Amino acid sequence: MNTPNFESPLYYNNMMRRNDLDYRDFNPSLLEANQITFLNCTHKYCICFVDIIDSTKNTNDMIHSDMIQGYYSIFLNTMSSIIRAHNGRVVKNAGDGLLYYFPRTVNVDNVSAFRDVLECGLIMIEENKSLNDNLKSQGLSEANYRISANYGKVELAISLNSQTVDLFGPPVNVCSKINRFASSNQMIIHQDFLQIIRNTPIFNEYYFKMIDCYNGYDDLEQKPLFQAYSVHRIEEGRKMTKIDHNKEKKYFEKQLDQENPSNSDFNILLIDDDEDILFAFKSILLGEGYHVTAFSSSTHALGHFSDNNPYFYNLVIMDIRMPEMNGIKLYSQLKILNPDIKVLFLSALNALEEVLSIFPEIKRDEIVRKPIEPEILLSNIRSILRNPK
Repeated sequence: MNTPNFESPLYYNNMMRRNDLDYRDFNPSLLEANQITFLNCTHKYCICFVDIIDSTKNTNDMIHSDMIQGYYSIFLNTMSSIIRAHNGRVVKNAGDGLLYYFPRTVNVDNVSAFRDVLECGLIMIEENKSLNDNLKSQGLSEANYRISANYGKVELAISLNSQTVDLFGPPVNVCSKINRFASSNQMIIHQDFLQIIRNTPIFNEYYFKMIDCYNGYDDLEQKPLFQAYSVHRIEEGRKMTKIDHNKEKKYFEKQLDQENPSNSDFNILLIDDDEDILFAFKSILLGEGYHVTAFSSSTHALGHFSDNNPYFYNLVIMDIRMPEMNGIKLYSQLKILNPDIKVLFLSALNALEEVLSIFPEIKRDEIVRKPIEPEILLSNIRSILRNPK
């Protein structure tokens, strides 16, 4: 029986296996000592949780362990596939459920990202019949589940045990608490999330029904501990989603004019510890009209990237060999904050094959050797920025 294969935005497993490139200063013992290492990064995201209702009861009569494994594998893999299809990232599985978040919701103006959150949950619900047909075909119990979503400020950390991003903060706690108030095969969202949706064009595409979540002593006083809303699809909204695809794309990439963007529409983060190279490259890019922010310190650059909207920059250009934090480790940290960030590596090292083996998503033309002619540098930048992928 196949075990669930969840997507992780970190690449430290690969990094620690290879010691022939310039990231030997990475010390896994630091993580081992702390178990969880905070990234000193606080941002607002949409956080979600999905779990099976009465899973213990459903698996109680399963005699063989492979039946129980199959039951959870089918559910978790089905849910995680839907999450990935909507640009979500699974943080971890918690027993019979998944905690996941949507990195693109860090940009409150990205309407498409918030639609992804709602559509992800609703498609999970619509998948219920197909999922249960699959379970029944293998002689397994049906699975009914519920989904909750919240929005707010969380801390990001690296968990040694899961080798993935972990999230901490009140939105995560509230999401898990309101989840049990959702009915079978229902999605509910916290009022903080609804406040964001209310100010977007997609608000009228869905119907939100208020649910008062009572708990403990609050129940006796008839005061809701939390206020949440069940999410329902409106057919007009589904039509609008199909017809208005181009408008949605503009929301997602607000900074770009898809027809003919000018260089002034692009923001570039430039990082190189060589002050002379940094000055030369910055001058070249400014001369072409790009908006450029430059750092000679990789740690300062990461702090700047973390403190601001991670989707502000369209491209990061950086050296591989740098003190404090080399380009490989910096790339991994940036991908945590923005999985879609585009990067152009500059290096005097003959490290092309090594980098490509660690990060297969990087293309060969995204790694260039120094020294590099200005025309070649600008050509590479234009190619990367104007490639929608």
